[in-house]
Amino acid sequence: MAQGVIVPVAKTLYLCDGTIGFPNQKTDVVGLFNSIRAPQYPHRQTFVIFAQLTGRLGQVPFVLEMHAGSSAHIVETSNVHTLRFPSRNRLIQLAYTAHDWTFAQPGRYVIELYCDGNWVADTPLEVN
Repeated sequence: MAQGVIVPVAKTLYLCDGTIGFPNQKTDVVGLFNSIRAPQYPHRQTFVIFAQLTGRLGQVPFVLEMHAGSSAHIVETSNVHTLRFPSRNRLIQLAYTAHDWTFAQPGRYVIELYCDGNWVADTPLEVN
């Protein structure tokens, strides 16, 4: 991490079927899960990665990655997107739809969030 870079803080990273946004920063998170039952492999799944973040200011690039098991091998990744933090104490919400991410085999996967190239949060996903 570069000296002087403030990394945002994530409350947690959620996996869900979808989100419904409302005025005044209200969001319904629909169908939270931490495992997928795949009928066959390879298996393709669309899902939403949701997080609440704070502690940063200005425009912040982010990327989401999925790793198989405890390996460093990236099996899926998002494009680089940008979050806007209007003030350091403002809670912002990120809802990213992972379209047709592929699971080659059953096992444990890890979804990770990076902001400005720095790890911010991760969550496990069991696929069986």
